[in-house]
Amino acid sequence: MSRGVTVIGGNQSRNGRKRVKQVVRGQRGISFVGLIFVLLVLAFVGLIGLRLFPFYMTSFKVDKAVTAVVEDPSMRDESVRAIVRSIVKRLDIDDVTFITEKNFNDYVVLSNNDGKIVIDVYYNEEAHLFANIFLRVEFEKHFEN
Repeated sequence: MSRGVTVIGGNQSRNGRKRVKQVVRGQRGISFVGLIFVLLVLAFVGLIGLRLFPFYMTSFKVDKAVTAVVEDPSMRDESVRAIVRSIVKRLDIDDVTFITEKNFNDYVVLSNNDGKIVIDVYYNEEAHLFANIFLRVEFEKHFEN
């Protein structure tokens, strides 16, 4: 007897004719082609996630370093140059190397007016996905005390 079709027969009805009932069951599960498609979609999403993960880890490190400087009460009376050194030092400890003292103004806008520190960080990162397709992520952050 086949799996998808059930044949019930062998019984004689009152009028003497043999009746056969067929019950067709609905499809269960996923086809092989459907499974391959789902796996390809998951692999593509996973690849994008793996390519973007380091960018967001760097973003969290930048957040941590700048927030620590902004929330430090002793930094309120410091000069802009001292604040820049403190931020770059903290970023260097966390292995964020693209922001240095030399190119600090390319990524960061900093002001310290009467003890109120305001820092805006702007940068973007790009990763090669495959062929000529790239992922680009832009970060804009604002910090103040």
